[in-house]
Amino acid sequence: MENILIIGGVAAGMSAASRARRVAPEARVTVLERGPAVSYGACGLPGVLAGRIQRLEDLVAHPVEFFREQRGIEVRPGHEALEIEPGRRRVRARSEAGESWLSYDRLVIATGARSRWLPAGPRLRHVYAANTWDQVAQLRAALESGEIRRVAVVGAGYIGLEMAEALAQRGGLEVHLIHANATPLRGFDGDMVAELPARIAAAGITLHAGCRVRELAGPEGGRLLGVATSSGVIPADALVNCGGLRPETALAERAGILLGRSGAIAVDERQQTSVAGIYAAGDCAETRHRVSGAPVWIPLGAAANHQGRVAGQNAAGRRAARYPGVMGTLAVPLFGLEFGRTGLGESEARAAGMDAAATTVRAATRAAYMRGAPGVPEGEITLKIVYQPSTRRLLGCQAWGPAGAVTGQLDVAVTACSAGMKLEDVEHLDLAYSPALAPLYEPLQIAAHNALQDTAAST
Repeated sequence: MENILIIGGVAAGMSAASRARRVAPEARVTVLERGPAVSYGACGLPGVLAGRIQRLEDLVAHPVEFFREQRGIEVRPGHEALEIEPGRRRVRARSEAGESWLSYDRLVIATGARSRWLPAGPRLRHVYAANTWDQVAQLRAALESGEIRRVAVVGAGYIGLEMAEALAQRGGLEVHLIHANATPLRGFDGDMVAELPARIAAAGITLHAGCRVRELAGPEGGRLLGVATSSGVIPADALVNCGGLRPETALAERAGILLGRSGAIAVDERQQTSVAGIYAAGDCAETRHRVSGAPVWIPLGAAANHQGRVAGQNAAGRRAARYPGVMGTLAVPLFGLEFGRTGLGESEARAAGMDAAATTVRAATRAAYMRGAPGVPEGEITLKIVYQPSTRRLLGCQAWGPAGAVTGQLDVAVTACSAGMKLEDVEHLDLAYSPALAPLYEPLQIAAHNALQDTAAST
């Protein structure tokens, strides 16, 4: 009987386990997860703090018992992998019962990501990470105790913005958002997030842009008193670390597994690492950008699940599964708006050595005479496409607008970018139209048309 061992029990890990079980029903499939829960939606953690999701348990797709009883997968929460011995095909793990060695024939590493920024200064209470079950559980308990009145959130990426908004929505909290860059929401071009600072302020959040954290203030082992920054000291009773992530690769590195240019674990299109019999998937693994072709590290949940399925199938013996790479597609609701992107931004395309141009349009989400009709987000969407004038190829798209209006445009754009479509192909797509549901020409088509005109005028 083959032993398939998986380290990590969230998105990529449980997808790998489920796929391996389906492909190899006779194999022994075991998952080690160092945290208390598996198979949960980490993207929903801010909703728990805001009170929109009542229980952390509501984020769990399937409990441990489901995997054990219904799928025949041995899931072991509270088990931390400490060492991989590739030569002997075994893993040393630690739990409350002590340490033990587990043998494997095939191994999948799905260790995820960890905080990139670690606060300097003394060890203090009420300092939390934002991306794990147990840390958010501790933060919620501290908030409910009533001892926290001022919270500093470090990092205004999409996780930090969601966290800051969630904390502000609780009411009764003074929320400070500290961001090292001049503009929030890294990965978006600056002109596409110009609306955000006003929205952040309107939500009652104080944004400290272009501000770097120096150290934390407070007595060793005691409560946090404040955050010392490049702009002065910000009083705070708690800090939520959203200052970026980095791939969790220490376990793989110690085993002699090679890292890629991005700093994540290098894998091929089958998710195979540099060591035979060992695969990697999810936020710990490098992948390829489908537009630029360059190796990249883009930690997102949907990609992690897809990579996990590929790794699990190949680890189970069917080595035909391949993962084609990512587009970096992301959509996030923030402060009553929705922001989304896919492919390359304008600056990213130029950094990749491409001749790149951009066109931005502002267009209605449906026919003007149908305003007030129910069921469809109403208003205007701002949409920007990035393209290559020499080939007229669509390279990327960014958009913001009413909640619910952006993802449809992104889904079409990511399909067009993945297929290598040109501007004229996008302009003449036969998209669904009804005046109550959509405009005659979608914003993406209008942008493609305008870009073609600009290209023709410049040649």
